[in-house]
Amino acid sequence: MRNTILTRLAAGSVLAFAALQAQANDIEGVIEAVDADARTLTVQGISFETTANTDYDDGLNQFEDLRVGQKVEVDFNYVDGRHIATEVELED
Repeated sequence: MRNTILTRLAAGSVLAFAALQAQANDIEGVIEAVDADARTLTVQGISFETTANTDYDDGLNQFEDLRVGQKVEVDFNYVDGRHIATEVELED
């Protein structure tokens, strides 16, 4: 009985961790493209839209600071098939 309870607790913890990972919408990589007209950046082949609410940190102050070749972390929401950047920050 005790082993069954421990097994169920462990399985539940693994599922909870997996759910948290799925919610942690962020990606790291090198900026491959920047489209000033569309206000998008591409990292790992994914195009991220920026908005007036996108936050820029760690040396970035605005969209215009983004350059191809910079290593960044992008936090984002996936909405209606679009990747919306909520935060972009430089990585070491």
